[in-house]
Amino acid sequence: MTQPPYRTKMRDAMVAIASRIVRDEGLAAVQARRISQEAGCAVGTLYNVFGGLDFLIIEANAETLTALGKTLAEADARVASGTIGDRLLALAIAYLRFANDHNKAWRAVFEHHMTPGTEVPTWYRERQSGLFALIESILGKVMPDPIARGSAARALFSAVHGIVAISLDHKLGDFDLAEAERQVQFVVKSVADGLVGASRSDTNRT
Repeated sequence: MTQPPYRTKMRDAMVAIASRIVRDEGLAAVQARRISQEAGCAVGTLYNVFGGLDFLIIEANAETLTALGKTLAEADARVASGTIGDRLLALAIAYLRFANDHNKAWRAVFEHHMTPGTEVPTWYRERQSGLFALIESILGKVMPDPIARGSAARALFSAVHGIVAISLDHKLGDFDLAEAERQVQFVVKSVADGLVGASRSDTNRT
């Protein structure tokens, strides 16, 4: 079997190391010198392969997004025949539990900021947008306008994310998973009921 070239081997090794550090210790522990030492290469190799530490972190965060996307898709599949509210709630609860179970990696996705003047890669933005696509597909039954649907998907995510972040940061008291789930359910159910009701009203007027 042909061995992968040195550059590919180094890239894969450093992504695996960065992902492990993010998962176990958090974003602040990701350092170029440490990763290079563990990979058995010079610091310059990291910059030659990725173009900078930011882009290595992006690769590690992309793995978290992939895992999150899989978790959300599996949650939706379990209630695929349910109502819009059932499906949106399944996604929201799965998101909360993922953030709780993979807390450091989840935080890294939102804590990381690119160095000023450095752009986030297009492919990473597309990976992020892919998560909203699942929400939008559910909303499509009651929101035919793609612009309004996209805006609603992001607003709903922001509302749920806010509850999750505040709960996990202990901003309003000790973390209580059951209470966080109740808050998420309240928001999602209210939104879903409102959308379904508005859709029925529009249908009745036509």
